Amino acid sequence: MYEARKICNFLIARSHAHSFELTNLRLNKLLYLIHGWGLTSRRDGLIRNHFLAWMHGPVVRPVYDTFKAYGEKKITEPATYLDYLSGENRPVAYDDISAADTEIIERVFASYDRYTTGQLVDLTHVKGGPWEVIYSAWAKDNKLNLRIPNDLIRAHFLRQAGGQIRH
Repeated sequence: MYEARKICNFLIARSHAHSFELTNLRLNKLLYLIHGWGLTSRRDGLIRNHFLAWMHGPVVRPVYDTFKAYGEKKITEPATYLDYLSGENRPVAYDDISAADTEIIERVFASYDRYTTGQLVDLTHVKGGPWEVIYSAWAKDNKLNLRIPNDLIRAHFLRQAGGQIRH
């Protein structure tokens, strides 16, 4: 599994060849779709961060926080981390993503590239889907956790795939 910002930087580096600009909202939806499809073939999926059911769909909080300064504009710089030894901010590297995982990420990215951001929001807000289940429960009792469990995400994507785990 990978820290979500690593996959973000992978996508940002490749986004110039795709139809739509990457915004914070779009990036979070793509990460969710990548993770969901990854869960159909890997027990833990591809992203180690938890997805939260926010009003506008599934969100990885560190990704949102990293790119919130862009608002609704195109993300132009990679996510960074503080290198404690040098005191400098450095880009989160993504060169250690395995070839098999790269293939999954690129396939999902290419599959959803043709969708507008609004369409991606609609896909992640589908009735009975993981986001809707958690967000609706939270709306009734806002003391509940907004975290979307991987088992719920996996079950949803397996239904989308016809119930078969892909290997």
